[in-house]
This record gives sequence, structure tokens and C-alpha cells, in this order.
Amino acid sequence: MVPTGRTSIPLVHDGRDRPYLLHVPDARSRDRLPLLLELHGRGIDATRFDQLTGFGSLADAEGFALAMPSALAELWNDGRSHSPKWSREPDDVGYLTAVIDDACARTAIDPGRIYVVGMSNGAVMAGRLVCALAERIAAVAQVAGTAGVGIAARFRPSRPLPILNIHGTADRFAPYEGGIRHGLGARIVLRHAAGPMVGVDEWARFWVSANGAYGGALDGAQVGALPPDTTIRTWSGPSRDSDVVFYRVEGGGHTWPGSRITLPAFMFGRTSRTLDATRLIWEFLAAHKR
Repeated sequence: MVPTGRTSIPLVHDGRDRPYLLHVPDARSRDRLPLLLELHGRGIDATRFDQLTGFGSLADAEGFALAMPSALAELWNDGRSHSPKWSREPDDVGYLTAVIDDACARTAIDPGRIYVVGMSNGAVMAGRLVCALAERIAAVAQVAGTAGVGIAARFRPSRPLPILNIHGTADRFAPYEGGIRHGLGARIVLRHAAGPMVGVDEWARFWVSANGAYGGALDGAQVGALPPDTTIRTWSGPSRDSDVVFYRVEGGGHTWPGSRITLPAFMFGRTSRTLDATRLIWEFLAAHKR
């Protein structure tokens, strides 16, 4: 058993040293803990990403374990590359599965309450992971990312899986309409462009169909609003596993809404203060159990 607090955990996968951070809440109950897998974006390490989101602090307050894995060279193999070799190596789906297994072996984890959250490249990696590992994941949340075009075309989750997605309409790194990054700032930061990702509406349609949500189409959503800039579309179905919730932030950039750390607007766009993405995401995830 690992101690409470944050611990660096050694892990070898496919012959590579791939350690991860495991945060266990201070007030551990007798019950098994939920586990949240937090996937950083491209070019930012796990520690700095957690400072951006604040999930580490929330883990102590809400009583869940937090696993923070690290991509090789801070770049997840999210399935967007055109290279056949890169589509297989590194095996980040296998690595993240190993992180889940290792965390479950080290502390008392509820196997029915394993969740995934990611932003940007981490969000797209989360999209790939849950399509491959739906039988282990209870729910997923994404910020500023969907999935690679090839992943969405070739794969389907093995069961309905609750999903929450938050995306800004002015995101130049992960365009709302899909495709690849655009704009001078995005091209400077991401010198080597990944392959295209699906647009937000197409991704919502993917999950409405995969989850058997009522209506079966985008126009079947219940629509709500958080003034002044956020629209909420919700689809439900025969069970809570069918839940699909998409937040559209008008004029929002490639940012984490509500973060205490504001990314430079000239580069990443506007950070919305309308919603606290961290708390909203956890409330959504915690409401679902596999």
C-alpha cells in the first residue's frame, strides 16, 4: 500500500521506464477509492498539468485517488499520426492499462469507479483509450479535444460509456470543427502537426450513436445555457451509462475553464470563467459507476 499524499511510482512498460505519480487522499475511508486517470496535454508534464486543473487538491477534498501518467517526450500516441509504426509505438493504450492495474494493486481501488480525464493531446488520448478499454472505464471527460479521425472511423466502445466534453469555439490548437491546428501561434507551438481530429459535433454524434442515447441524432439533445458564453447539450438513454454531455464555450480558446492559472491569451485564447471545469467534471464522473 502506498502512503497518503503524492508518490512517484516506478513502472516499466515495453522495456521502457515509464513512472507515474499516484496521489492518495489524506482522509482515506474504509471504502475502496475511486481512481481518476489524469492525462496531460502535449508539451506539459503531469505535475504542471495538475497545477492547471487542480485535481490533486480536489482529490483530498472529495476522497479519490489520482494517477498522473507521463507520455514519452510529453506526447501521447493518440492515434492521429499517419505513420503505421507510430500508430503502434509507443503502446500508450497498453501503458495506461498498466498504470490502472498497478494503481489498483497498490491501493484499495473500486474497480467500478475508474475514470479518465484529459486535455488537448491528453483528451484525444482519452478518446482512444476509452474506445479500446470501455470495459474498465466508468466514465470519461475531455477538454479541448475529441479523437483522431482514424480512431473514430475504425473503433467503437464495447459498451455505452458516459462522456462529458468541454470545447471552445475559438480553439486554434484543436479546432471545434475538426481538422488540424491553425493560426500562427498554434503552428509555432506545435511545430510538427498531428493528423486530423474529428469535429465536436461529429464526436457528439459518435457517442449518441454508440451509447444508444434517445433521439439518436444531434437534434435530439436537451439544450441548456450558462450565460454569458456556454451552451450545454445533453443526451440521455436507457441507463445512466448512455449519458452524453457536451459544453460549447463561445469564444473559448485552448484553455481549462475556471483554472486559477491563466494561459497567455495571445497564444491560447480566452479562458472562460463561466464554469469551473475541474469541479464540474468530477461531479459528472462521480455520478457514474460501472
